[in-house]
Amino acid sequence: MAELNEILGNERIKEHFITAVHHKKISHAYIMEGDKGSGKKMLAEAFSKILQCEGRETTGLVESCGKCESCIQMEHHDHPDVIWVSHEKPNVISVGEIREQIVNTVEIMPYKGPYKIYIVDEAEKMNAAAQNAILKTIEEPPEYAVIFLLTTNRGAFLDTILSRCILLATRPVPGTAVEKYLVEKCSVSKEEAEFAAGFSLGNIGKAEAIVSSEEFQDLKELTLSILRYIHEIESYEIADKVKEYKKYKNRIEDFFDIFLMWFRDIMLLKADNSVNAEAAKKKIIFKNEYAYLKKQVDKLDLEAIDYVIGKIHRARVRIKSNVNFDATLELLIVEARREF
Repeated sequence: MAELNEILGNERIKEHFITAVHHKKISHAYIMEGDKGSGKKMLAEAFSKILQCEGRETTGLVESCGKCESCIQMEHHDHPDVIWVSHEKPNVISVGEIREQIVNTVEIMPYKGPYKIYIVDEAEKMNAAAQNAILKTIEEPPEYAVIFLLTTNRGAFLDTILSRCILLATRPVPGTAVEKYLVEKCSVSKEEAEFAAGFSLGNIGKAEAIVSSEEFQDLKELTLSILRYIHEIESYEIADKVKEYKKYKNRIEDFFDIFLMWFRDIMLLKADNSVNAEAAKKKIIFKNEYAYLKKQVDKLDLEAIDYVIGKIHRARVRIKSNVNFDATLELLIVEARREF
């Protein structure tokens, strides 16, 4: 696992943690909000490692020593006083799970460390009963308890929980920093790193997943084979292409992102009134597809592009609502084609 000072970006959160340790003012409850892959888990783990480090007091440094038993246990994800709260159902964290794993155990003193740390990933999935169950612990915690609620949506929490937690929001990492990281750590080409950094919008976890996934590359190529010729594709071709997406159902969000980024690039090129084509090209994500994009720019007005982007968002919602998979994708492609 990464040390706090090795984590890319989110300097404000890292500075907050360092200051808290330095002044010995550790909050009992943190809400860490950010997109999936934005580094919430890494930040929570790295901070927990510092808090539990046995060698820190002797070094006087605000960092983990990496050598003591606690640090080694953290590296192996088996520290007895750092508990990752789990849940059985994919879409909900129940009141029973919160009671069993937090409420009923928090009064038990830490086994070895100075803190007993609970990390609740996907905390927005706690139902109202679960949130009310954890609320009392947040309101009246033992002095050694620290709770991290990791979430993609703070709006899912009760106001009473929000008011009693320190809110820390992750931020996108600058594109150049993501590119450098991918080239150095993932051994990819500058071109691949540039695309992943742009496509992920500074989400380092997502960028790393993109360059390391052959499945993503296959999905990207399939989707581009539609987008390059979407203005002239035949109805029977649409139906055939959509059938190929069945094997990518678990990555359908990536399909929508690719579709969205394509029309975002068209909008950028359309809105750029500069005569310098190279300057405009530098702004887009699909740089290798510039020739295809430019052809479509000349066929669409901004209102049509905005309409298609709206249809992409609507299709994403329909899929989440379990509307027919094939029909939703086919309708989206047909609606996009009509605007040309």
